[in-house]
Amino acid sequence: MKTTFKQTLLALALAGSALTAQASISGSSTDGIVAVVNDEIILKSELETARAIIAAQASEKGIQASQAQITQKALDELIARKLQLALVNRAGMVANDNIINEQILQIARAQGINTLSEFQAKLDGEKAGSYAALRQSIIENAALSAMWQNQISNRIHISNQEIASFLNSPEAKQIISQEQVLIPEWQTSHILARVDDTQSAAMAEQKINALYAELQKGANFASLAATYSDDPGSASQYGSLGWVNEGQMVPEFEAMMKKTSSGDFSTPFRSQFGWHILKVDNTRQRDITTQYRQNAAREYLFARQAPQAEEDWLQELRSSAYIKIYE
Repeated sequence: MKTTFKQTLLALALAGSALTAQASISGSSTDGIVAVVNDEIILKSELETARAIIAAQASEKGIQASQAQITQKALDELIARKLQLALVNRAGMVANDNIINEQILQIARAQGINTLSEFQAKLDGEKAGSYAALRQSIIENAALSAMWQNQISNRIHISNQEIASFLNSPEAKQIISQEQVLIPEWQTSHILARVDDTQSAAMAEQKINALYAELQKGANFASLAATYSDDPGSASQYGSLGWVNEGQMVPEFEAMMKKTSSGDFSTPFRSQFGWHILKVDNTRQRDITTQYRQNAAREYLFARQAPQAEEDWLQELRSSAYIKIYE
């Protein structure tokens, strides 16, 4: 359940209906209740918003659906959302503010706005409380995605034998690339001057510059790493970090690693951990064709089984819930 641009539009739409829901509950609206799901209600405005979104999606995909079918699907999805959110609340799931802020910022940037404060002012200027409602909708969507992944993953078990059988099938040969897959790797060592409560940034920079000066004079990198590095894990291995892949290290480290020649050491650079000097001991291209094809097969088989697993889960939720739909 990856977040897509359509989901951000849905979040905006639900934010608007959430404000209407608040107004209805407070008695300042004639918006009617169309369903009760345990202790929650579904308002007519929520159903109309969901109907419009589903109708638009069906039209984009060229799917013919009657108004009754669209209404039923919209109502089913709203009921499922209420049931899943109740499960999220019982589980005590907490949102990561940084991730939520980044998702809201993506929506803002799509509208030509580069800061959250400006975006909040724009939304609340159009309708008071819109920003808070949008944020809540995105938090809910993130929690639902995590809950979905957990529930569905626990219901689908794909064995290595199933993967092997699928990879030998004609279907797999059409879907999964048969080409060789190679990835670059760097055999890397480093020396760290850590920035923490016992060593300021200035002190760490001074230390790393002194060690860099020694390296320029011909000092042995492994010996300096073993003696002076503030990373105890790699210092015990003479600075060695082993073979490193893309995306495995922090961005500053990876960028410097990629531009350092094999057998050479870098200039000092800063990361969130402190000051580093790295050395690239060797490089290679590793063949991960088998691993790639197995992972692709597992993802395909998971995606094929997920709809039924989701339907079973939602049916279980509905069977144990109190649901009343008003005509």
